[in-house]
Amino acid sequence: MPRNPGQKMGFLHKLLPWRRGEVIPFTEIFGRFQSILQKNTTAMEIIGDMGAKLGGEFIFDKKYLRDCVRQVSEVVRSSAYDLNFITANNYLEVYEVLENLSTELETELAGKIVVHQRQNIYRLEDIGDNMDDAVGLKAYNLSRLARLAGVRVPAGFVVSIAGFRGYLAYNNLFQKIETLIEDGAAGRRSLESASQAIRLAILGGDIQPGLRREILSAAEGICAGNPERCYFSVRSSALGEDGDLSFAGVHDSFLNVPFRELLSSYKKVLASLFSPTSLEYRQGKRLLPLEMAMPVLYQVMVNSRSSGVVFTLDPVDPTRQECLISASWGLGRMVVEDQGMVDTYRVSRQAPHVLLEQRIGHKASMLAPLEAGPPREVAAPAQDQPCLNPGQAAELADLALTLERFFKRPLDIEWSLDQEDVLWLLQARSLGVQSGGRARSNQLKGLLADHRVLLAERGVIAYRGIAAGPVALVEEGDDLGLVPAGAVVVARYSSPWLAKAIPRASAVLTDVGSTTGHLATVAREFRVPAIVDMGEATKVLKPGQEVTVDAERNLVYQGRIEELLHNQLLEATAFETTYEFQLLRRLLRRISPLTLTDPDSPEFTARRCQTLHDVIRFVHEKAVQALVDVGKAPWNLQRRGGKRLKSSLPLDLVLIDVGGGLAPEVQGKSQVTPEQVVSAPMLALWRGLTWPQAWSTEPIPVDFKGLMASLTRMRPAQLDGAATGMNLAVVGSNYLNMSLRVGYHFTVVDSYLGPMPNYNYIYFRFMGGVTDITRRSRRAALLSAILEESSFKVESKGDVVVARVKKMSQERTEELLVLLGRLIGFARQLDVLMKDDAAIGLFFEQFMGQQQAKQGELSSHGE
Repeated sequence: MPRNPGQKMGFLHKLLPWRRGEVIPFTEIFGRFQSILQKNTTAMEIIGDMGAKLGGEFIFDKKYLRDCVRQVSEVVRSSAYDLNFITANNYLEVYEVLENLSTELETELAGKIVVHQRQNIYRLEDIGDNMDDAVGLKAYNLSRLARLAGVRVPAGFVVSIAGFRGYLAYNNLFQKIETLIEDGAAGRRSLESASQAIRLAILGGDIQPGLRREILSAAEGICAGNPERCYFSVRSSALGEDGDLSFAGVHDSFLNVPFRELLSSYKKVLASLFSPTSLEYRQGKRLLPLEMAMPVLYQVMVNSRSSGVVFTLDPVDPTRQECLISASWGLGRMVVEDQGMVDTYRVSRQAPHVLLEQRIGHKASMLAPLEAGPPREVAAPAQDQPCLNPGQAAELADLALTLERFFKRPLDIEWSLDQEDVLWLLQARSLGVQSGGRARSNQLKGLLADHRVLLAERGVIAYRGIAAGPVALVEEGDDLGLVPAGAVVVARYSSPWLAKAIPRASAVLTDVGSTTGHLATVAREFRVPAIVDMGEATKVLKPGQEVTVDAERNLVYQGRIEELLHNQLLEATAFETTYEFQLLRRLLRRISPLTLTDPDSPEFTARRCQTLHDVIRFVHEKAVQALVDVGKAPWNLQRRGGKRLKSSLPLDLVLIDVGGGLAPEVQGKSQVTPEQVVSAPMLALWRGLTWPQAWSTEPIPVDFKGLMASLTRMRPAQLDGAATGMNLAVVGSNYLNMSLRVGYHFTVVDSYLGPMPNYNYIYFRFMGGVTDITRRSRRAALLSAILEESSFKVESKGDVVVARVKKMSQERTEELLVLLGRLIGFARQLDVLMKDDAAIGLFFEQFMGQQQAKQGELSSHGE
C-alpha cells in the first residue's frame, strides 16, 4: 500500500466499489449498517475486556495485549470501510486517523511511551487531566491537589518529557544511552560502568537554548521579579515514579537551590535517572529502556518551621484505625532519609482525630529552609519539644484522609508547616500496606446488617470498589466543575458529558447505561466504583445525602460506613506494579477514552478522533445518519419494491423489506396486512399506534385563535382535510426506518431491536403542526417531558423534538417503541388544544396515566 497520504487516498478510491455520487442499493446499505453494529459491538467488547483487567482479577501477559490491539484495530478499520461503502466514500480521512493510532499503539507495545503534549514547560496550574505521561505522576498529582479546596501546594512548574527528550536529542545521546544500557544488560560491561558513562555524558551536555530561557523565565515568573532571593526544590518526576511503582529514594532531588543553580540542578536530576540503583530497579520491574524519561519538578521552597511525612494507614499494622505522622524541625529531609531523631504521632482516623500516642525524639540538628549548606544545630530548648501540638496533628490527619478519599487509596504524604503555622503539601504517593481485606470481609456482615440499604442489586456494576460521600445529582448542562471532590455523582444517563466529573467523584451511579459505554470506560481508567442502569437512583437518592456505595455487592447504604471503607483500603494491589499492567493502562489511553461526544458539533469530524473509541463513535453516528437520511427521500425508495399496508388507520404507508421484515408469502404482492409484518421494531411500534386510545378520529374542538392559526398555515388545496402524504417504512427483521407525514406533522422513527443490548437504539424526531408556534412549542414541551420521563435523551427547539435512546435491553427497547406508537397518535392534533401552559401538565398526566394502564394490561396478559 502506498505510504504517501495523497497516494493512499487515491489507492482507496480505486479499492472501494462505490464512488461519490453513485446510488447504492438500500439492501447493501442496510447490510453494511448491520455489519457496522456488529463490529462496533465486538470492538467495545474487546475494549471492555481490556478495561476489566485493570481491576486485577484476571492474569494477562504481553501476548494478550498484542492480540487485543491487533483485533480491535482490525475490527474498527473494517467498520470504517463499511461506513465509506454506505456513504459513497465521504469519510476517507478516517483511514489516515486509524493509521496514526495504529502506529502509536505499536510504538507503545515496543516499549516507547507516546506523548502528544509538545511543550517543554508546564506550570502546575496548567497541567490538565491525563497528562501524567507528559509531566510524571509526582507533578501530576500535585497539580490535582492544587485544584482542591483547602489544599495549599507551593507554586511551581515542571520541565516535561518533551524537554527531557529535547535535551537528549540536542546532545546526540539517544543512541549512546541505548547502546550502553544494552551492553550493561548483556554483560559486556558492568552496570556501574554503563551508568557512570551515561551520567557523565548527561552532565557534560548543554541545555538547549530555548529550554534554558523557558526554565529561567518560569522561575522569574514565580519569584515576582526577584529570583535571586528565591530558593527552589528541584525534584525528579520520572514516568512511573510515585505511582504504583514508588521509585522511593532511587532518583536525586535537591532542596534550597538558588536561582543561579537551577540549570545545573536540572542536569543532575536527569543524570540520576541512569544511576546504578535506578537501572537495577527498572531491570527488576522489567521496564524497557525506551520507557525511561525524566520530567523535572521545580517548586518554591516553603519557609518551614517543621516538616515531615504522614501515612494515612500504619503500613505495618493497617488494621489499626490510625494515621502515622513523623515530624522534625525545618525541612523534612531528616524524616524522609532517616538522618536523625524525629517525633512520631499516632492519630485516630475517626473525627475529631484524637492524638492517641506521641514519641518525642531528641532533634539535635535540622536542615534549615531558605539557605544553602549542611544541617545546623537546633536551639537547646527546642531539641526535646514536640514539633506538632494535638490540634496541628488533627488538622494534618484530617487533610491526609481527605486526600485518601480523593485518590481512593492509602497515601504517603510529605507536608510542611511554615512560620505562620500554615500547612503545605509537598508530595502525595501511594502507600504500600500489607493486604488481607478480603479475608476479613466476613467480619463486616453483622455490622452491615445494622445499616439501611437504599438500593439493592439494581443495575449492573461497571467498575468494582467501595466508596462514600455526599450525593451530587447532576444533569446535562450543569457545571461539573462545581461537583464537590469526593461526591457520589448520580445522573439519569451514563452519557459522555458525565465523564468530566469522574476524576473528582468517589463513585458514579446512573439510572440508564451500559457496562460497555464511555462512562464505564472512564470509571475503570480512574478506578472509580460505578453502577449503571439502576433505574431509579435519581429518585431514591437526595442531593447532599451521605451514602456508601458497595460496587462489590451492588448495594447503596445510607450513611458513611467507615469499617467497610477501611476494609477496601487493605485490598492488595501488587498487580498494579507489573510491567504488563503499566503497559495496559498506556494502551487504553489510545483506545478507550471518548473525546468526540457531540454529533451535532462542527468539531464532530474524523480528523478530531483521538482514540479508537472516538472512531467507533464517529462511524456509528455517521452510519445511523446515513440510514435516517434515507427517510428524507421516500419517493426514491418507493420504486424499489414497496408494498402498501392495508389497515384501518388513516395512513398511506408503504413498506420496503430489506430482509426478514415481511412474511415470505407476500413476495410478488403489492399489498400486505399487519399480520404479514414480522419486523420486530415495526411490530412494537404498530402495537402502540393501534392501541384503541392512541388514534382517535373524533373531531377536536378548536377555539377561534387556534382556528385562525390553522387556516393561515393551510394551503388552499388542503382545506378539505385530505392532508395525509405518502408514508414510508423500511423494515428488516430487527430494523425500522419510518417516515410519517400526517397533516402538518412530520415524524421519523429509526430503530434497531434485537437480543443484544449494545445494538439496540431508537431515534425519534417530531416536528410541525397546524397552529401557531406558541401552541406547537407547548406540544413540543409536552412530548419532551413524556420522553424524558421514559428514559430518552431529548433535544427540543421550537416545535422540533429529537429523542434518542440506546443500549437498552430488548424488552425495554420494545416497550419504548410501543410508547412511541401511542405518542404519535396521542399527539397528532394536540397542538390545537394547547391553549395555555397548564395544558402541558394536564396532558402529561393523562398520557402517563394511560401508559400505566397499558403496562398493567400487558402484565395481566403476560400472567
